[in-house]
Amino acid sequence: MHKIALLAGALALVAGTTACGSTADSGQAGEAPTLFGNAQELVLASSGKTSQAQTAKFTITGSVAGETLDANGEGRFTGPSPAMSMTMTVAGQSQEMRVVDRVLYLKLPPEQAAQVVEGGKPWAKVPEDSEVGKAIGASMDQAAQGDPTQILEQIQQAGTITRSEQTTLDGQPVSHYWVNLDVAKATGTLNTGELPPEVLDKLKNSGAVIPVEIWLDSDQLPVQVTQDLTQVMQAAGAPAGSQNATMTMKYRDWGAPVDVAAPPADQVGELKTAS
Repeated sequence: MHKIALLAGALALVAGTTACGSTADSGQAGEAPTLFGNAQELVLASSGKTSQAQTAKFTITGSVAGETLDANGEGRFTGPSPAMSMTMTVAGQSQEMRVVDRVLYLKLPPEQAAQVVEGGKPWAKVPEDSEVGKAIGASMDQAAQGDPTQILEQIQQAGTITRSEQTTLDGQPVSHYWVNLDVAKATGTLNTGELPPEVLDKLKNSGAVIPVEIWLDSDQLPVQVTQDLTQVMQAAGAPAGSQNATMTMKYRDWGAPVDVAAPPADQVGELKTAS
């Protein structure tokens, strides 16, 4: 159960900090976008574009708490009914997550569901006051609400561009930025779940930074984001074997239709709250 909470919380952190969108036709122009000299100019140019998109498909690769991660999903990040669906493989085990109408659902392997889901149903509905619900906290709420400019807000509030270039990515012209996020300035927008106050104080006073790289297409819309949360994990006092946390997120098919719905009611049971 602890590992479910840890991995779900880490995934929620990623979802909350990288939920960016664009339009279905973005990235097709032949010229690289203009480079900006500071974070505020970058955010001003890109945030209006990202807020226009309501849907996106994405992939995530990386390592969280010593476990390798591969995930793919799609979501409606804005509009009247935000929702997200993601299938992930962690340490060779496949799981599925959905967020619909502000409710989180986890599809667990049968043997695990038999132990931790009421009635042994394949889908677990996660109560807000459960271990997993607390670990996820505001992170999944942000994912469900679909704040499509979250990473841009963090860059605006706490980011410093350290380097930039015009280049190509997956065959399309892009602008590539290296940004350092000051954790002390960003703690108001970082998805820290239910971390104790003393841990939050450690983060605020640690001097830690989150190295972020962001690639924008010719319409100034995100097509790839990488981040390294290792310094944050270290500052928070994570065990030595769980400090590495690096992610690469790729975005595609912006604005294309997506199909995300809650699981059938007869396949859903409450997640048992006992640890």
